[in-house]
Amino acid sequence: MATIPASTSTTTRAGLTERLAEAVLTTDIPASLHEQTIRHALVDTLAVSTAAAGEDGLRRLRSVTESVDPAGSVAAPHPSAHWAPDAAGGAPSSAFLNGTAAHFLDFDDVSPTMPLHPSAVLVPALLAADAGPLTFSRFAEAFNVGQAMFRTIAQALPSHEHYARGWHSTSTVGRLAAVAALARLQGLDLTTTQTALAMASSLASGSRANFGTMTKPMHAGMSAQDALLAVRWARAGITANVDELEAPSGYFARFGEAGGASLATFSEDVEDRFGYWLTDWSFDWGLKRYPSCYGTHRAVDAVLDMRLDFRGDGSLEDIESIDVLVHETGTAPLRTEPPRTGGEAKFSLEHCVALALVNGTIVLDDFTPSGFEAAGAARELARRVTLGEEGAGREYATVSMSMAGGSRPDATVYAARGDSSNPLTAADLKDKVASCFAYAGLPADGAGAGRLAAAVDGLAADADVKELITGWTGGAP
Repeated sequence: MATIPASTSTTTRAGLTERLAEAVLTTDIPASLHEQTIRHALVDTLAVSTAAAGEDGLRRLRSVTESVDPAGSVAAPHPSAHWAPDAAGGAPSSAFLNGTAAHFLDFDDVSPTMPLHPSAVLVPALLAADAGPLTFSRFAEAFNVGQAMFRTIAQALPSHEHYARGWHSTSTVGRLAAVAALARLQGLDLTTTQTALAMASSLASGSRANFGTMTKPMHAGMSAQDALLAVRWARAGITANVDELEAPSGYFARFGEAGGASLATFSEDVEDRFGYWLTDWSFDWGLKRYPSCYGTHRAVDAVLDMRLDFRGDGSLEDIESIDVLVHETGTAPLRTEPPRTGGEAKFSLEHCVALALVNGTIVLDDFTPSGFEAAGAARELARRVTLGEEGAGREYATVSMSMAGGSRPDATVYAARGDSSNPLTAADLKDKVASCFAYAGLPADGAGAGRLAAAVDGLAADADVKELITGWTGGAP
């Protein structure tokens, strides 16, 4: 976890919610700050959403998105367009559907040091916010604010304790981060921003008990939707407690460290923390190389490195046992029981490690019903995997194998492939775009994939980011 310089200011300050709102609205942001990272995050989010567009859960959600006529009767199910602002219910419904799509396959970007999936919340909220064009420069400014807010709040809770209590921080923190991004984008005033943050805080929720189900990705969608609604309500004059975050029964009292120690510390240096993360969030960011829980990735990378040493038929059968050690709290998002579905398999480190050893990689098709059913060899090998935690320092995964001949090879990975310190290349991201379109049954060399691939290399400041999704309906460009 990064160390933030202590504040030296002794000035008497306003309340926490007000100071955060002030920082969100007034902190100076250089025009090119994190420009390449933001482009890659935008492209990645649109690509993984496209891959998810035909999934059964999303079809079910679209089928029950209904409109109501002026007389109050419910109309036929609305064929809501994927990544379009005209879903039934307007922008909030679009943000909900698209945020859910972005997180549906667990292939969206991450914060490697905190359990967050920022872009699945921020991109859908920002693209649904206004009916008109959205230049890349305006999008990037607001996106920077949202990314900084995500980490500022998560670190202050602190996120590891919040997450350990069962909260899905992408959802509980995401609403505040998305409100911050929208406030910057729309130029809200201070009181309106405070009010919207308070409303979003009241709506914050999301249980980790739903990991592996269709409800988990809905957390991202509901966060994007609720942020848009909170801003709308605040602009309409609906009231809320503008000191909600620091109130005795407010956000930090409910979600933060017991006894209020984290809130007291946070209140000392709000501006410094926000400024730090605004400058440095891209160093705590990563793209996913595999469509599974990020808690599996370091171990998967380790076994893939070890697999390079395997030669000849029958080498996998020579593995007697596989021991995996991860950092303290590293098992928190993972399943403890053998998976029963492809969705659950994404959260089984044992299954993912075995799958990588058997197949040499992990791909989207591995978690479809047919792919999961066909993974008999991986399920058998997963029975030989044990998982434990050791050490409270840097995040890591160490994999040790006991082989029939008596050898015990091992490998340790600290930065998963796709981490900002071990990044995917532009070519890797273009390959990911192509694989997402192919998974969705769309041409990998078609116009939609081509626009995203081109954006990997550059977007002009005045380019309309919505042109990347022009003509997309139901995920099909």
